Amino acid sequence: MRPAATVRLTAAAKIQQQLAAACVAASTASLLLLSSGAAYARQPPIQEEAGRCTIEALDKFADTRATFSLEASGGNMAEAVVDIRGCDYSNLDLKGKVLSGVKMQDSNFSGSNLVGLQFARAQAQGANLRGADLTDVNAFATAFDGADLEDAQFENAVLSNASFGQYEGRWANLKGAHFEGALLSSSDVVRVCANPTLDLYTKQAELGCRKSR
Repeated sequence: MRPAATVRLTAAAKIQQQLAAACVAASTASLLLLSSGAAYARQPPIQEEAGRCTIEALDKFADTRATFSLEASGGNMAEAVVDIRGCDYSNLDLKGKVLSGVKMQDSNFSGSNLVGLQFARAQAQGANLRGADLTDVNAFATAFDGADLEDAQFENAVLSNASFGQYEGRWANLKGAHFEGALLSSSDVVRVCANPTLDLYTKQAELGCRKSR
């Protein structure tokens, strides 16, 4: 029979372990809530200014944004911020423009030619890109969550770390979108394949989605 002191120490050790585990769980939950809140954080008010929705606005610090898209998209280069939220760029030939790091939530690029654009880390949540040609774009880590991408073309596009999930409760619309030759890692494919709007052909023939059990 173990001494009473040993029993008390063992019980105390177990309590400490349980408390430590609870603290870790609470910290993890807090981090998840924070990251979730950050993804859907309320956007700051749009500062209306002359020329904000012009084609020329897309040329603002274009080379800087193309090279430092992470800093531009994160707000660490305030002078290079391009805010075109809600602007209409539909049915335009925008080949050669730079959308890297751009704030373009709820903007309209439907039917536009975006072939070969630098599009890395753009904030395109809720944007209308229906029928847009995004062939050969570099859309590394761009957020397409909740965007309308019906019939959009992503052939040979760089889509590593790009997201096509939900935004304000709405999935990105990928009906009729094509991804032939697009650069996606296996984990990227898993995330894209989770989108319920994908056509069966695109899932199987272009993305190689695994059948859900």
